[in-house]
Amino acid sequence: YSFFVTYANIDGYQSDVSRLKQLKPANPLDRWILSESERLTAEVTEHMDNYDLQRSLQPVVRFVDVLNNWYIRRSRRRFWRSENDTDKLQAYDTLYTVLMKLVQVSAPAVPFITEEIFQNLRTDDMPMSVHLTDFPVEDASKRDYRLEEKMAVTRSAVSMGRALRSAHSLKIRQPLKSIYLVTRDADQRSILHEMEGIIKEELNVKEVIHRENEEDLVEFSAKANFKILGRQLGRHMKEAAGLIEKLSMDEIQSVLDGSVLVIDYSAGSLELTEESIVVQRSEKEHMKVLNEGNLTVGLDSEITPELLTEGLARDIIRAIQNLRKERDLDVTDRIHLTIDGGPEVITAVETYRDHIMKETLADMISFGAAETSVQAPCGDTQCSIDIDIP
Repeated sequence: YSFFVTYANIDGYQSDVSRLKQLKPANPLDRWILSESERLTAEVTEHMDNYDLQRSLQPVVRFVDVLNNWYIRRSRRRFWRSENDTDKLQAYDTLYTVLMKLVQVSAPAVPFITEEIFQNLRTDDMPMSVHLTDFPVEDASKRDYRLEEKMAVTRSAVSMGRALRSAHSLKIRQPLKSIYLVTRDADQRSILHEMEGIIKEELNVKEVIHRENEEDLVEFSAKANFKILGRQLGRHMKEAAGLIEKLSMDEIQSVLDGSVLVIDYSAGSLELTEESIVVQRSEKEHMKVLNEGNLTVGLDSEITPELLTEGLARDIIRAIQNLRKERDLDVTDRIHLTIDGGPEVITAVETYRDHIMKETLADMISFGAAETSVQAPCGDTQCSIDIDIP
């Protein structure tokens, strides 16, 4: 709501009832969040009809999360653009629509803040209070179940990637070489192919690599399951165990896929199934791996000097944006930037000068320290930054 109001005031956005009724946005993010808002209405209504009031709030919490942490975050640049094109107007119309739907659905449980938001966003042809409006009814024609599924799979992959970054202290502003997405589910793999642009941006990786098996991520080794094979093999157990330890990656993978592998030993042949071996997985060098259900995600954690410089530039941008907030600058204020630091900081600024200026609305960058400069963390080092309004 704060995000919407800030940029709607800057751009002079005005809602229009007839335009909103005909809203059919081209951007899939808009169509997805509109579909999710109808899902929200349906789920809350179902729980309220069953007098399960506590449960009725769970869809509200879930929707606030996807609205803030996915739709808004994915759409920020559309609102930041200086030109007022059709895509930007549809983004405003979409966010306005789902905000109004959210406050109406939430009003019975959260009466005061929803009324505050409604009063600020209502138009003259609307009731005087959110509590005088009809409770929303799901419009099933606006549901896009396939798009909801696609976004759920995408968000799951991104969530796993972020969990890997967090577990191995790979901060999100540090670009990484690649992410591996491994699944044998053909439909899931198709979705991940389609959505790989979003995954690249969200996880800040240069390349998305799709695989059907984990051979590029981990190395398999197998040992005999003595509990299962001991009685069957008796004195030949040691010989069979040695043969099992020599199984190749492909042979182990075939057993894991449900095939029966036959190996020959001095007393005959032995049929191996997944139950008769113990498989150990070890991550390959620089590879960090996480598995959930059908999906395995692997991050290449090797950070080259080029990636390190780009990550440092992103840290510098973050430090400048934080200083803008601390000094209460308006989101549209242009600045002059003064920055100082070690050789790696200077290299990052010189390499990504245009990008830094664009992201921070800087008209000029000077090197050095000013009296009002502040220290900020930049990668593993520190930099000093200062901003002035020209």
